[in-house]
Amino acid sequence: MILQFLAEPLIALAEFLVGLFPAFPRFDSLAVTLDPVAYVIRFMDLFVSMKTVSRCLLVILIVYNIKFGWSILMWIIRKIPGVS
Repeated sequence: MILQFLAEPLIALAEFLVGLFPAFPRFDSLAVTLDPVAYVIRFMDLFVSMKTVSRCLLVILIVYNIKFGWSILMWIIRKIPGVS
């Protein structure tokens, strides 16, 4: 009884905190929506290997992120007084 008396407020608090998070959207129609995209990818795979395309996209993303990180680093360095 003492344990129940101590646990009930904690359980109520946990339920309240979990209730603060928004509900996740439902993805029921996601497969129907992505069917045309999958069709295009299968068609492109006849001409260009998807392994090659994925590697090219990976290289592009890596280069973009390096440039972005470099610009943030330069912005921080420019904020230091006396450094040009």
